[in-house]
Amino acid sequence: MVARRRKREASALQGPPSVLRRRSDGTRGGMRKLPADLEDLASGRRDVLRPRRKPRGRIGDSRVAGLVPGVANHEARRVYDARLERAGAANADGDETTLAGLLCEAVLLGLWRARAVTGFEALAQDVMGIDAGRAQVLAEAAAAQRGVVLERLPDIAVALWMRGEAALLDRCPEASLRVNVANERIALHLDLPLAPVERATEAVSAVGRAAGGLGRVLETQQGERLQRKPS
Repeated sequence: MVARRRKREASALQGPPSVLRRRSDGTRGGMRKLPADLEDLASGRRDVLRPRRKPRGRIGDSRVAGLVPGVANHEARRVYDARLERAGAANADGDETTLAGLLCEAVLLGLWRARAVTGFEALAQDVMGIDAGRAQVLAEAAAAQRGVVLERLPDIAVALWMRGEAALLDRCPEASLRVNVANERIALHLDLPLAPVERATEAVSAVGRAAGGLGRVLETQQGERLQRKPS
């Protein structure tokens, strides 16, 4: 009797069986598709999981509280704050072209990391006050127009971009820097004022010093790694 009563109580708590509906694309709700390599392994089409290729251009940053690899925290925050100000102005003015470009570059840079924001959606909706869906559409449109993939750039490209932009904000704010990565190459695009000529040369020098500082950081880290290796 006690066993039957407990069984009835357990059934009542569980409630009626739920129906697992399929989406319009044929997949079941609540289930995520496995990556292609894991799908092959799970289905038996492959017996061994191939090791995934390591991302190129990674910086092994040893700082405990470093926000963006290879970039000083104050530089990352300087770039973040300036870009947020420009995005806010563009949104207020209804300038969707500028806003879309800034949102696209936020993804390329992983800009949210500079202020420890959780991701792009939180940056757009909670910080910028832009609907996350709208922000994604604008970023994708800008990426398509530029012919770039909407994903974060390799560490070395992000570090060169952020360090260079921080230097320009301090030394020549009317100049701008953009970085592209294609075919295993990094391309730096500098937009400089024509006059006075001293401002153009100062901007180039500032970006060069920023890149030189990154080079010294990488040399130091390489030395530390070599010292840690067992002899």
